[in-house]
Amino acid sequence: MSAALIPAMELASEDWQLADGDEKRPAALVVQLRRRAYVLPYFRFVYADGDNVQVKIAFSSHLVTVSGSGLAALLAALASNLVVRIMQPTENEARFGVRGHGSAVHSGPSITDITVEEFSK
Repeated sequence: MSAALIPAMELASEDWQLADGDEKRPAALVVQLRRRAYVLPYFRFVYADGDNVQVKIAFSSHLVTVSGSGLAALLAALASNLVVRIMQPTENEARFGVRGHGSAVHSGPSITDITVEEFSK
């Protein structure tokens, strides 16, 4: 899937960061949880699948499950190799649908929860 087919503006969200159009493909995906962060290298990326409410991102060592709404945009951004970071909102941001310091109501695609599972060795 080419990034030219889906404009980057349509893939954007407060809950994930996309690479700039001038940047090369990101080397890793940063998964920012509330109390922990993972840096998962894209050369270990296996697949991503999902729909508007859940996306699974599989790496050779971890499975990242993202829940929310409008997540087809995240899946398309992953297919276009544009995602640099996904961020888990605070509990209040997820519960009340607000984002940021001004606590403005967020109406676009959003993440409510992220789980990361490490595969057994």
